[in-house]
Amino acid sequence: MQTLAINQFNQTIAALFTSLGQDEFYLSLVSFIYQQVPADSSVVLLYQRGASPKLLLDRMTERDRSAMQAHYFAGAYLLSPFYLRWIADPLQDYLGRLADIVPKGFFDSVYYRDYYGRSGLNDEMSYLIPLSAQTAILFSLGRSEALPLFSELEKTELNAVYPIIVRAIQRHASLVTLPTSTRLKVWLDDGVKLFGQSLLTEREQHVVQMMLQGHSSKSCAKVLAISPTTERVHRRNIYTKLNISSQAELFKLFFAAISAENLTQGIDPLSALRSKASKTSV
Repeated sequence: MQTLAINQFNQTIAALFTSLGQDEFYLSLVSFIYQQVPADSSVVLLYQRGASPKLLLDRMTERDRSAMQAHYFAGAYLLSPFYLRWIADPLQDYLGRLADIVPKGFFDSVYYRDYYGRSGLNDEMSYLIPLSAQTAILFSLGRSEALPLFSELEKTELNAVYPIIVRAIQRHASLVTLPTSTRLKVWLDDGVKLFGQSLLTEREQHVVQMMLQGHSSKSCAKVLAISPTTERVHRRNIYTKLNISSQAELFKLFFAAISAENLTQGIDPLSALRSKASKTSV
């Protein structure tokens, strides 16, 4: 049995390196990984600074695919813990579960319910592999409720083949021309930071930034070192000023703002959106 496992490993790794620079590379990569650890959903994304992610491989379940198309690519990726980790440290590679990097209260957040709740995913393990300071590959393995959560043993097994995965992906990327994503009209790094600055106080902006990063009310108060009561007052004032009534509506407003055609660097996306709406109504 051990000899059979070794032979299978040799065959899949040979197929992986034979496919370098070819269209079937990521399919070979998935086959290699699934031999180590089972999953029922997988996706490979190209992250590019200042651009929306590009889908390189889709082996998702139908529910996962539907949620990604309806929410993730529409702007929810800006709140993804893996995307935020890459933005914070673009040259640092990473392997881990979603639960390892999310802020406290994330699993009670509207973002988690709206995206992961609709995707049907119960757990996610991802490789984040930088190609340069401007680009990275995210290779995610997902599990629905039909499979158990990823175990520490499985993480150890994935970590054991980590050098192979990193070198293979980086080598493949050097052999192909990476697709160019549609450029957004706003500098994505500034989107969250600038959102609402034309209407909100500095502290209210801080609360909004925490909310858009998936923090719950309790977690937000702790990070900002304010009382839960004060956080609720700020949240109520934010809702009033933005004419919304829930965190879900805040997400919708944010996504609409960062997609506005006349957004420019350094300008509050919300101000640009309202300016566009005003001109349209005239």
